[in-house]
Amino acid sequence: MEKERPKGPLKRLKSMYFALHCWKCKKFELPMEEYKKLCEDNIQKIIDALEIKEMRFREFNNIIKNTNFCKFEKRDFSSCPICEKCGIPQKRFW
Repeated sequence: MEKERPKGPLKRLKSMYFALHCWKCKKFELPMEEYKKLCEDNIQKIIDALEIKEMRFREFNNIIKNTNFCKFEKRDFSSCPICEKCGIPQKRFW
């Protein structure tokens, strides 16, 4: 039987979402002010609109991914000099 995952505070879930999804997105390469306006501020508006203090990450993840502003665009690592130096294949699925 699968153990039920605990609920977490929304601030922590926002950080987890960033760590798992946002850093892989092309929008992260934008200037900080533009990225903040496009993504971070919108996520915070959603958090502020929720009437609860905690939820499971999976629920939070679904809410954010089903918004209009969060359309995931994968970053291009094909010309990464560090990857080339380490011999990591360029066509890698992150």
